[in-house]
Amino acid sequence: MWIHFDLLCDGGTQRRLHRIFRKEIEGWQKRGFVKGAILTYHFHTPSIPTDSLYLCLDIPAVKTPNKRTIGLSTEVASQIPSEIMTKVKRFCNENQTRANIDDYEFNMITNESGKSYRNAPVEEILRFASAGTKIAFEFLDASEDIEATWSGRQKELANSIMSRLRNELGDNYFWLPEAFHFVCNPMLLNEAYLLRIAFL
Repeated sequence: MWIHFDLLCDGGTQRRLHRIFRKEIEGWQKRGFVKGAILTYHFHTPSIPTDSLYLCLDIPAVKTPNKRTIGLSTEVASQIPSEIMTKVKRFCNENQTRANIDDYEFNMITNESGKSYRNAPVEEILRFASAGTKIAFEFLDASEDIEATWSGRQKELANSIMSRLRNELGDNYFWLPEAFHFVCNPMLLNEAYLLRIAFL
């Protein structure tokens, strides 16, 4: 089941937490706690109260209840592995933020999130968002300073991202542009510019 930790904080704190949770996610995946992940920035300059880092985890140990609600019941929340909850609480405390937790998939169904992604079904949003996040992590693992690494090679970077997405999702996958967003966002890249040159 996909669990969403909405970490309310400004851009600087989001950058710090993004690095921390990227490493944690990789460890959780190796240990089988997490099957997939989406980690995306949502901040403005100057900061506004709703700015938040989305930490979304596909946690096999959490079983989908028969009656779903956006907010997690005590029964569902108790199924989240204690290591994940302990780390989320710890990093929130250390960075003076808090996490609102909900059923990510049901939240998207209820709020008709597919309309924002060319009417993609929720299962496809989860598929391409987690694939994009995975690819972004691979780039970031190779170099934290993406812009410096790819300086002067924007066309090559755009093509590299698109090539990886096609390998993950298929050459003719309809929502490739939407998936592209989930690669660029974690790397804080100019998505509109790169997407445009990727399709030249």
